[in-house]
Amino acid sequence: MAGALLDGAVIPETGSLVQLIRGQLIVHGLVAWSGEGRFGLKFSGRIDVQQWRAATSNIEQERVDKVVRLVKAGVVPLPVQSLSKSGREMAASRPELARDLRRVAGLLDELGEELAGDADTLARHGLALQSIDISVQLLAAIEALIGQDQEPGDVALKLEALRRSADQALRRSI
Repeated sequence: MAGALLDGAVIPETGSLVQLIRGQLIVHGLVAWSGEGRFGLKFSGRIDVQQWRAATSNIEQERVDKVVRLVKAGVVPLPVQSLSKSGREMAASRPELARDLRRVAGLLDELGEELAGDADTLARHGLALQSIDISVQLLAAIEALIGQDQEPGDVALKLEALRRSADQALRRSI
């Protein structure tokens, strides 16, 4: 197969380059047309439809596929009970939010380090890995500001430089 008709909540513009990933399968393509919640994708090469439709061995992909099926079927998530006042205060405390940011930065940093350790991945996705690194630094700076670990003026200068780097990385990916 050389192309596909896709639908979704976010539709890329005609002429955009996209990447579809399902488990270990990856295909690149060009958006040939788009409109009314759908778009046509021309693949960069031919794909084996049976391979893409086959059951995946990736547990996370299976979970994503199940969620997509449920959303398309109109299933509404169960409402979450509101937190008690003390729960809201605890969840929104500055030290706890700072620790959450540190956790996220740590997870992203581990991911970046693991991916950068593979020469082929580094060669193919160097700019994306750089974006992960910028994200980790930005999260760390926000964590320092929220956790009040550093002087606000020092963090503000670092944040401004990181924001510019992030904006450049985002423009690069468009």
